Amino acid sequence: MSLFPTLTRCWTRIGQQRVIRTPGVHAPKCWDWGAVDIVSGRTLHRLHPRRNKVGLRRLLAAISRAYELTTRPQRKGIVFVDNDKAHYARSVRRLVDKFQGQIKLEYLAPYAPELNPQEDIWQHMRRKVTHNYYFEHMERLVAAVDAFHDELQAHPQQVLQLISKWTHFIAA
Repeated sequence: MSLFPTLTRCWTRIGQQRVIRTPGVHAPKCWDWGAVDIVSGRTLHRLHPRRNKVGLRRLLAAISRAYELTTRPQRKGIVFVDNDKAHYARSVRRLVDKFQGQIKLEYLAPYAPELNPQEDIWQHMRRKVTHNYYFEHMERLVAAVDAFHDELQAHPQQVLQLISKWTHFIAA
């Protein structure tokens, strides 16, 4: 995510055009690393200033803490990831190896974001937070994204509705 608003069509009065401000050429960016539990509707996310292996490692560590993997060795999870180069980093593989099979990375087909349920969450976030809205400062954008994720955490049924194509797949 960046300070650039996600521009999309919207209703306006006839003869008027809506003006959406933008930050200029070099807007600050921040990546929202996220995971969604397609069974319970629970979500996790970590903001990181770069799209790199460190962001993924932070997310995997958050998953480990949230699901208490160190104290409950019987728990196992599959994390579906796309083919971003950060997902193949040696340090990521070493971290996954430390989980001794409790976390497994499954790589989705290239250029197939529709196969990733987390994409449905991000699309909803863009609709609710960034579509046609300019955040003048990164702190405000981060606060809005955190508030969005807090709202999702409080309503796992809404999350399950957002990813309903996945919950039907798992139930079958």
